[in-house]
Amino acid sequence: MITKAPYGTSSAGEGFRAATALAGMDLDVTILLIEDGVFAALKGQKAETIGMKQLLEAIESAKEYGAKVLVHSESLKRRGITQSEIADVQMIDTKSLADLLQNFESTLRF
Repeated sequence: MITKAPYGTSSAGEGFRAATALAGMDLDVTILLIEDGVFAALKGQKAETIGMKQLLEAIESAKEYGAKVLVHSESLKRRGITQSEIADVQMIDTKSLADLLQNFESTLRF
C-alpha cells in the first residue's frame, strides 16, 4: 500500500522496490495506490528535473514481474485526477478495497 506522494521522500520508491522484489519471488503481490500515492500513476511526470527516476517505470516493472497495481478511485477524485491522466492500472472503489484488504495475509504500508 503506497500512501505517500511519489517524490520528496523515498517511501513510494521503496514501496515499489519491495513489491517488485516480492513479485520476482513468485509471491502474489498487489500494489495499492491510495491517498497521495495516486500521484505515482500520473502520466507526464518529469522526475528527472529533481534528479529522480519516474515511478511510472516502477509501475511497469512491477507489472512485468506479475504484481497487480490498483488505484483507489476516491483518492483520485479527491485530488482532481481523472482516469485518463493516469497509467494503465486498474481502478478500485472503497467497498471493493475493503473486501480485498480483508483477504490479504499481510500488508506493507509505504
